Amino acid sequence: MGDSDILTPLINSQDTLSSQDQISKPENTNAWGRLYPENEYLKIEDLVKDNYNAGRQTNDVDFQFTKQCFSLKVMNHISKIHFTINREKIGTLDYVVFITDTSANGTFLNGEKIGKDNRWILSNNDKIAVVSKANYVYTFTDKRSDYLNCPQKVREQFAVYGILGRGTFGEVRLAFEKKTTKCFALKKVNRESCIVLREPDILSSLSHPNIVNMENFIDTTDAIYITLEYMPGGTLKQLIENTKRLKESESKIILYQVARAVQYLHNRSIAHRDLKPGNILLSIKSPTSVVKLADFGLSKKITENTHLKTFCGSLAYLAPEVFSNRKNITQSCIKYTNKVDSWSFGVILYECLSGYKPFAGDHIEEKICKGVYNITKLKMFNTSNCAQDIIKQLLTVDHNMRFDFDKVLKHIWFEKDMLMKEKVGNLIAEFSKSLKPSNKFSSNKENVTKKIKFCACLTQDTESTVPK
Repeated sequence: MGDSDILTPLINSQDTLSSQDQISKPENTNAWGRLYPENEYLKIEDLVKDNYNAGRQTNDVDFQFTKQCFSLKVMNHISKIHFTINREKIGTLDYVVFITDTSANGTFLNGEKIGKDNRWILSNNDKIAVVSKANYVYTFTDKRSDYLNCPQKVREQFAVYGILGRGTFGEVRLAFEKKTTKCFALKKVNRESCIVLREPDILSSLSHPNIVNMENFIDTTDAIYITLEYMPGGTLKQLIENTKRLKESESKIILYQVARAVQYLHNRSIAHRDLKPGNILLSIKSPTSVVKLADFGLSKKITENTHLKTFCGSLAYLAPEVFSNRKNITQSCIKYTNKVDSWSFGVILYECLSGYKPFAGDHIEEKICKGVYNITKLKMFNTSNCAQDIIKQLLTVDHNMRFDFDKVLKHIWFEKDMLMKEKVGNLIAEFSKSLKPSNKFSSNKENVTKKIKFCACLTQDTESTVPK
């Protein structure tokens, strides 16, 4: 039977529910979702369990389709178990609902055929049909309401879940592409923000293993929604907070990857301007992690006609020269260079090794502009002379004398550590391999709810934060 064949149901599936008793049925307070019937011989089903079967057989199904529901012609094409609905816990973040087509003649979601043994995300107001797209059986409603304000253009493509992070310009949520079940960090940037199109414009030009990948973006009336690579290990900020400080060897693995990413940006005349631990994402909650640089909302392409002069970034990580324009409101602005990223990198390295920011507390601007920090905190943890030296070269007030990232990567602290470089190379290779989709399905015919591989990064019990 072709997808276009229409097998007429016994009622018009587009009509509203005719049974007042069904409409007014009280909801089970323990239910996580609800199925509203699109057929007068089906009833409202509150979803409480994690797994449900629907089909024509009398045993092992939760929702049975009978001769009352459809004509004999349709019933002859309905499988014993036609589709399943499953709710699965994803890490520590949220539950995701799937519908799996286990039929021989098709299960349809919003008019599109899912396909034998395929599973798609099931989200709020999705309509389920069997055998043909005209034979609607249920409309699914999700009792979660926090994501329902997403525009239709977003909800058509993604099932949107809990908040990963919030910032001045918007928020970031966990999202799943409905048809592929691939997971993303969905970043919303409010339309009134002056940076609304800057981030997708810059990210679309980048391709580096240590820079977060942008899949696409959706432009709506009030905001843009950027689909970003999801990194389940959280941020470097969280790692430092949880471990208090990192060992020198651990810091080197992380910061080497960050330095490579920033060098790549600077070679393309892009300044990041907001380097900080919260914008450094990890593949796992461990120092031996693949690292991705994220949040390019304040980044800027430097050309002959564009310069860096805006006072922006995160206070504790700002370079001294950025403060120059803070009080020059009526005067011509002073330009600064991409070496502001070098300074921020030095602050991050100091923080990783000591567990403290080099510049904090009262009069922080004055401290930064003088470039005076406490070297004792590094020495008390037996920080090597090489590490102390590279920090010194980075936290240099005179930006002309400050290291750029070519010099950073050639510094003996990085350059001579071949074992570290080999380890980083292996980490990146393994991570890249884990992201490749698998085309292999289970060959066990008894397991009719064959599991497909989706988003390898979610196989761990993880919590993610995406930069604001």
